Amino acid sequence: MTFLVERLSELRKHLDHLEQLRPRISASALRRDLSLHNDVLFSLLTVCQLVIDIASELSARHGLAFDDYTEAVRNLGNLNLVDDATLTDLDRLPGFRNVLVHEYVTLDLERVVQAADRLQPVRTFLEAVRRHAADE
Repeated sequence: MTFLVERLSELRKHLDHLEQLRPRISASALRRDLSLHNDVLFSLLTVCQLVIDIASELSARHGLAFDDYTEAVRNLGNLNLVDDATLTDLDRLPGFRNVLVHEYVTLDLERVVQAADRLQPVRTFLEAVRRHAADE
């Protein structure tokens, strides 16, 4: 399996998992249920990191320089893989990843719930990269 295929498969797995969990996700449920809390946060973190990894790989393959995760994601605009609205949504993921990693003690669980509700741009990205990889 190639790098992109492996990452896309993992991304789909975590998106599907979060979709299954979505009816149970609320700020109060995340406060009350440590297992759910950890499950949701880990899958959201993994989704963010996978988008970053895929964007970084595509940037490198196409000779697009980047100094940080956000630039790697923004480089997707140069590849015309997704529309501007989707790119704007994806652009938030590196920052959200950093919040999940570094601000876990004071994490605003309402933001976590909002993130769980805003995964469609990631699905759009996944399908665009899948098509792109198939064309290579």
